[in-house]
Amino acid sequence: MASGKQTPRQAMINMMYLVLTALLALNVSKDILDSFVTVNNGLENTKLSLNDKMNAQYKSFEGLATENAAKYGAAWDEAKKIQSAGAELVTYIDSIKARAILKAEGWVRDSVVMTDGRIVDLQKVTKKDSHDELTNMLVGSEPGKPIEGPFTATELKQKLTAFRDLVKNSRKEDADLSAAMDRIFDFADRKDASGTMNNWESINFYHVPLAAGITILSKIQADVRNAEGEVVKRMMDAVEGKSFKFNKLTAIVKPQSSYVTVGAKYSADIFLGAYDDQNAPEVFICGPGARVDTAKKEIIGESIKLPMNGAMARLEQVASGAGLRTVSGIIRYKPVGGEVTTEVFTTEYEVAAPNLVVSPTKMNVFYRGVDNPVSISVSGYSDKDIRPSMTNGSLSKGGDGWIVKPGKESEATISATVTNPDGSSKTMTGMKFRVKNVPNPRPYFGGKSVDDETIKKTELTAAAGVIAKMIDFEFDLKFEVVGYKVTMIVGGTPIEKMTNGAAVSGDMKEMFQKAKPGQKVYIEQIKARGPDGTTRNLGSLSFKVV
Repeated sequence: MASGKQTPRQAMINMMYLVLTALLALNVSKDILDSFVTVNNGLENTKLSLNDKMNAQYKSFEGLATENAAKYGAAWDEAKKIQSAGAELVTYIDSIKARAILKAEGWVRDSVVMTDGRIVDLQKVTKKDSHDELTNMLVGSEPGKPIEGPFTATELKQKLTAFRDLVKNSRKEDADLSAAMDRIFDFADRKDASGTMNNWESINFYHVPLAAGITILSKIQADVRNAEGEVVKRMMDAVEGKSFKFNKLTAIVKPQSSYVTVGAKYSADIFLGAYDDQNAPEVFICGPGARVDTAKKEIIGESIKLPMNGAMARLEQVASGAGLRTVSGIIRYKPVGGEVTTEVFTTEYEVAAPNLVVSPTKMNVFYRGVDNPVSISVSGYSDKDIRPSMTNGSLSKGGDGWIVKPGKESEATISATVTNPDGSSKTMTGMKFRVKNVPNPRPYFGGKSVDDETIKKTELTAAAGVIAKMIDFEFDLKFEVVGYKVTMIVGGTPIEKMTNGAAVSGDMKEMFQKAKPGQKVYIEQIKARGPDGTTRNLGSLSFKVV
């Protein structure tokens, strides 16, 4: 509309208006009146079609605003103002039509003049050629001084002017839209059919047959709906930006870095990418010494066109020397039926010299007697090209990594030999690790440990035995209690009971049943066997019975 290229519907409405204007210049015969009926019916159908189109457009806009208020909310608020003003204006014009028909036909006020948003078919109106009703209602007896008040042509012009200004103000930055609104809603004085300068009200509604006046009003309604649709479309386009049509979607993960150190955060942008697999773009990167002019979106100097894999370009570069590398370029895309769009891109990657990396999976030391899982890698080399080895212990493949079993010495060194793409080998500098024994577990009896000083008699008699637990240790190790001694002072005489294993013996249970408040219970010489087969002395426990 605003660019001067009209839609087919707008062109049809304008053509109807030209036909209407030509008919008004002729003597009003029955055939001419019937022609007005035909034109009006077409305009009424157009009005209903535009109503449906606008309802769908508003529903879509409202749905977007509900889902994404931050993006569409403000624009939707403006669109609702246009929606309300347009609906009010179309209804107002329908009221003018209905009043004129009722008055011309002499029908009672509650006669059915409108059904389903459509004014009664003019073919059913008997006084289509009456000039008085519209003249008296809208203009009055003096064409040079149109009357004012409700449902007059002057009031109609005022409402149309207000609507025009509302549309223009909603998109103040859109000069094309403003020009189009001024052209459609032009109410300046002009020459009438006789060549005399006259006002808008009289030219359209003074001494005009009822059928012609109704048709003119229908044309104005179509103009309102077209203007409404155009501005709402532009509001949505302004929010969404330039739109492109694509037929494929793909998930894209863009990490800030694919290399993350321990304790750092892995961060990536994950989003949907759209492309047209039938219309590939062109991708160019800067050659040696070239640069991208971001303002002009072009490469200054040598450009290199990348090969395409479908709609995606493939970039391959030999990493010559360590350090940060930057790749800049442009992407050109020409949508079907559209203009070429150019976008600038820049990406970076780090070229690093290969170094041996050995990461203990659970801790920074190796423990004797257990399987210590580790991952071993060398940057720039795949697992199949890495051959690790170690001192003071054995190294074997296990799961997704390696298993270390250290020996008796206090240190172990892990190193690796890598195979280069040309088949040559390179030995990487090794890394040292401390070697320790697994720490002793903590003994527990009846849920009590060395930190506890008292035990209830019910807890004492219910205790099943002594257990050994690893506290704050990364490995899930099990220690088996193999024996301990229980001592109690009974009648001034120490009584000792021994057991081989973790469970409380029958003699111990009998002794616990005789315990009195204030008595001491000593659990001593607690021994446990670890997964490495060694027996550990876990010390003693002592409790006061309460």
